[in-house]
Amino acid sequence: MKKYLVLFALILIQGCSSGGGDSTAPIVPDTVFQLFEAGSFTDGFKETWNVTGTDTAGGVWSGVIDEETQAEVTFNSQPAIPILTLVQLTNSSSGGSIDDLSADFWSTSASDRRYLGFSDLSSVTASATTTAIPETAKIGDSGAVGTYVDTAGSVEVISWRLDDGGNGQAKVVQLVTEKDQAGILVSSSTTTTLIDTSGNAISKTLEIYTADTGVTLTLVLNK
Repeated sequence: MKKYLVLFALILIQGCSSGGGDSTAPIVPDTVFQLFEAGSFTDGFKETWNVTGTDTAGGVWSGVIDEETQAEVTFNSQPAIPILTLVQLTNSSSGGSIDDLSADFWSTSASDRRYLGFSDLSSVTASATTTAIPETAKIGDSGAVGTYVDTAGSVEVISWRLDDGGNGQAKVVQLVTEKDQAGILVSSSTTTTLIDTSGNAISKTLEIYTADTGVTLTLVLNK
């Protein structure tokens, strides 16, 4: 599951806001939503998420995910802002656990914000074709994030869209697929984050499908 457990850092590096869930009342069509919270790419910005979840093999998961923005570095020969993510999850059904430290790298320009790639204990992005992610979006907007090839030859494709979340809120939906060198599906994930107009995250849900086991893991993140 390597990088899929740290996709919370992608696109949605936001603070938590109190209040509201889904409602049947749609928002005004022209409402503009911030996709990044102010300060989220500043050195020292921190987030801690409490995680609960289940999987289709009968697992029951809980734990913590910590994220922290670091000072600017060079990644694949370009300036980048790293966001470190520490994942600590335990499966109470099996006694198993996931402990992982990784970094996601972002471009330094707010007006040309791009996800540059990742580095974890097993692999690192070797090459990438990226697309700028807008600072703001309206319901129905969508776009590519990029295509990433890691040192093992696996290819990851990431995209996003903004859905109506009801109650004056929106859902940022991030779609990821990973295939191996032969083009065979390795895994896929969908991250859905409920946000307010300022980009503050109210809740997050991540669904990860792992092809070789056929198991789907669903995680819910709260403050």
